[in-house]
Amino acid sequence: MQFKRISVRNYRNIEFNRLELGSPRVFLHGPNGQGKTNMLEALGLATALRPFRTHENRVVIGPAALYSEIVYDLDHEDLGETQVRARIKKSGKEVWIDGEPTKRLSDFVGKFPTVILSSNDLQLTRGTPGNRRRFFDAFICGVDRNYFRALQTFQKLLQERNALLKQNESDAVVSAFESQMDEPALKICRVRTEILDSLMEYAVGVHREISLDGETLALEYSRSAELEDEGDYLKLLEKNRKRDGYLQSTGKGPHRDDFSISLNGMSADDFASEGQQRSITLSLSLAIIEFWQSRFGFRPVALADDALGELDQQRRDRFWSVLDKDLQIIATGTQLPSPGEKDDWRIVEVSKGNFTG
Repeated sequence: MQFKRISVRNYRNIEFNRLELGSPRVFLHGPNGQGKTNMLEALGLATALRPFRTHENRVVIGPAALYSEIVYDLDHEDLGETQVRARIKKSGKEVWIDGEPTKRLSDFVGKFPTVILSSNDLQLTRGTPGNRRRFFDAFICGVDRNYFRALQTFQKLLQERNALLKQNESDAVVSAFESQMDEPALKICRVRTEILDSLMEYAVGVHREISLDGETLALEYSRSAELEDEGDYLKLLEKNRKRDGYLQSTGKGPHRDDFSISLNGMSADDFASEGQQRSITLSLSLAIIEFWQSRFGFRPVALADDALGELDQQRRDRFWSVLDKDLQIIATGTQLPSPGEKDDWRIVEVSKGNFTG
């Protein structure tokens, strides 16, 4: 898949801009705070209409506007030349493919995949379990629509159960409600296990190629609750209901899971250097690209937001060497690519939400 052009209206500080992208390598260059990452985030919405820096629609809508609108012209391996129009409103999202409205968001998710390689992804190793869940959930939602539906359902039910706990509803009321949570919770755990096992087969090899000392990467899915069969989550919810009621929150389940990342058998958070941590996140992102190619037969677009910062030149060279030349990369940076790399890029200058070049 490749983006040919994007038209953006009222998205953060971009009032209106149409950007030609018909090149395998596009570099958005300019000082910080000018709109480079905003444009990259708008491109990333093509995957699931989820901004990678926020969960609130209102944040991305430009000042004094009622909604943001983005039009993508794409060249897709399965669909050919395709136009997608997305509208982000404070109260919801709408999307059209070649003029036809999409009734359910789950029918759209994953058709036009992008992979974000961001400097913020250092939070994958340093940050909270919530950061890691969001990273892996965003990937899995794109490749498995049933997972996306299960996650949506579970998150909604979780909010409603927590509300019942805060209202001190009777055990009978809470118990009747909990019966709906068992199936999506089990689905989430099973798919996470299956997909992440497959992803790591790619990630281990990629990391060995871009690391300097043949480092060994490992990822362990750490469940807060062992859910193996139907009914397991119902039993757990019943067992913990009194404690959850006291805390007014559901303490166990897929929403509390974590993903432990290690390097050479040691915690990446505690023992990996900043360069090693950056290499880990890049390896996982590149593995996601390989996963897409292997499972679906086409490549997502790589969106690199200052992704190589803090890497020394040797790691940078190894990173570029493992990329498929047919992969479209749209990158941002305050400094232009090195002289040896510059000829491979189409340079777009960015200033105050305007894009020229």
